[in-house]
Amino acid sequence: MNESVFSGIKIIKHMDFSKQEFNNPICILGMPGIADVGKFAIDTLIGQLNAENYMDIIFNDYPAGAIVDDSLLSAPKAEILIWKDPKNIRDIMLVTADAQSLTPKGIYRISNFLSELIFQSGIKMIIALGAYPINNNNLKTKIPKIYITSTSKELLNTFLSSNKCEKIQKGVIIGANGLIPTLAKARFNIDGLVILAETDNIAIINEDITDLKASITLLDLLKRSFTLPIKKKYSLENIDDISKNLQIKRDQLEKNIESLQINDSDDKKKSLYI
Repeated sequence: MNESVFSGIKIIKHMDFSKQEFNNPICILGMPGIADVGKFAIDTLIGQLNAENYMDIIFNDYPAGAIVDDSLLSAPKAEILIWKDPKNIRDIMLVTADAQSLTPKGIYRISNFLSELIFQSGIKMIIALGAYPINNNNLKTKIPKIYITSTSKELLNTFLSSNKCEKIQKGVIIGANGLIPTLAKARFNIDGLVILAETDNIAIINEDITDLKASITLLDLLKRSFTLPIKKKYSLENIDDISKNLQIKRDQLEKNIESLQINDSDDKKKSLYI
């Protein structure tokens, strides 16, 4: 890998792994973004598959603060995990992060680094997950639509023929979710799909919103398209129970923050960064 790509990047490797160990691999990624749709979907998938942590990546353009979890400190990071399919159909590399880079240059650098690492792992296809914000007051009562775009017209048409999705005709996908598959195609000819689930565009201005219905719609599509062992408890049929449990956790977090008297401003109340 080019030394310039490493600038400002620190790799913490947790296991040894080579591309020779991968069987028909794909990469699925979901970075933080609107309503954390892609991030929640990938985190759920990691837990469901019991994926192993391959490496953490610390980058000097991530937010300048330490994350506190169960009284332990850690730096914001990207994570790469690996799932070996016990049925030997398709292994998966899973990529996510605690945050997006703070600058356009930083987003480009980390996306460039990750696309090269994906290439070195012998992966032939990248699937990025995210949100598609729209003005629609009926989203709470219906299944979100799925929108897709691709680096390959052939891959796009193949996916559309076997899944109920709509093409994204025009627009810009901000951040690493769109840039990683685009760079991987341009530099290494790796085909990519970006799959976005509808969410209310109020999430663009409200950072507290997590659209579980949109995330679970993405998981349902992945389960059907790639025969993944995702359990029934993560489905649109029990979205209310999942939302209730998440709200309980949020309420407890707010109580913990208030007990520490970290309430100088509304922004601090909302933030997980101290």
